[in-house]
Amino acid sequence: MSAAFDYDVAIVGGGPAGSSTALHLARREGVRPDRVVVLDKAKFPRDKPCAGAVSQLGLDVLSALGVEVTVPSATMNGVRVLEGDVVGETLEPMGIVIRRTEFDAELLETARRDGVHVRDGEGLRAVTRGDGPRGGFTLETTLGATVRARFIAAADGAGSTTRKLLGIREPERKGHLYVLDTERVALDAGIERGLVDFDLSILEDGLEGYYWDFPTMLDGSLQVSRGIYHANLTRPDAPSGESVKDVLGRALARRGIDIAKVKLRPFSTRPFVPRSTAWVLGVLLVGEAYGIDQTTGEGIAQAIEMGRIAATHLAGALSSGSPRFEAYEREVRASTTGRHLLQSAWMVRRVYGRVGHPARRFLLRSGYARRAAIRWYRGENLSTSTQLRLGLGLARSLFA
Repeated sequence: MSAAFDYDVAIVGGGPAGSSTALHLARREGVRPDRVVVLDKAKFPRDKPCAGAVSQLGLDVLSALGVEVTVPSATMNGVRVLEGDVVGETLEPMGIVIRRTEFDAELLETARRDGVHVRDGEGLRAVTRGDGPRGGFTLETTLGATVRARFIAAADGAGSTTRKLLGIREPERKGHLYVLDTERVALDAGIERGLVDFDLSILEDGLEGYYWDFPTMLDGSLQVSRGIYHANLTRPDAPSGESVKDVLGRALARRGIDIAKVKLRPFSTRPFVPRSTAWVLGVLLVGEAYGIDQTTGEGIAQAIEMGRIAATHLAGALSSGSPRFEAYEREVRASTTGRHLLQSAWMVRRVYGRVGHPARRFLLRSGYARRAAIRWYRGENLSTSTQLRLGLGLARSLFA
């Protein structure tokens, strides 16, 4: 049956989700790498606006596959949660911060060396289904070429062309971010110690999210990735009419940084919510094309883990010929990553909304809560006793 197709799997998108899917197909599932193609409209290395935090979960998944991250990185040794003059600090390993330009190129090049056909600089323009439920697909690329594939893995991020071409509707409003890089300043108290800052003060400005300062390596020196995340649960701008950019400008000014003198890179995020679409016939969605963490706006590690799960079900489909991926959706949602993403979608309004003051106060005051949050961020399951203790602590904070 494969002879009728150029490839068994066409992966649209060469970021962490796409590379992880390709690498797991070749290294873990035994699919011939030359039967897998990755299409991406960008030529790698390409700039990617993102804070670049990769939790330990993502590193562990890559390590199990025999892939070690060798690009420059800054270690995240803990967290500082800020609100006004209140600071809650906890030292606990979290993962690393990388530059997406370097990290994504390294992963994709690893897949290329494994024998996967990587066609970067060649995006998806159109897609046509073959006749019948098992007829595969014809993909037209931006270079005018055609690619015939049995199955498609859509790993093309928040702006997924695959989703648009297939008419897959958005289940939720997208989040908004701005990211920038600067030298360290006097108020970067935690950066040299490898601490990441989550400043919740912007909630007073009506935004639903946080401002961040992360350590990052740029041109061989320790610098700072800064930015703002707005979950956009109700509308993109603050109730006062100020834009996300205006609020970011004030947050930067408090750190002595003039927003007019830095380069801002905007981007959007697609949240993972209960209504998110995981698949349509012959196509499964991976990484941000499916959805990422709605509370934090992060998704690199989750994309890497989704790529592992996607590869398993693509390999199964190649054996069975079935174009249905219900089992993929079930496994993602039942996995630790999927449960965390759904928990995050539940928490986001309870943390960032007006009713979220007790939860934020608890996080600021309780080292136990912050350590649990870090373990959760790393992709670990929290025990029942931990969840009960957190629930009791939160209940007490309601009356504090």
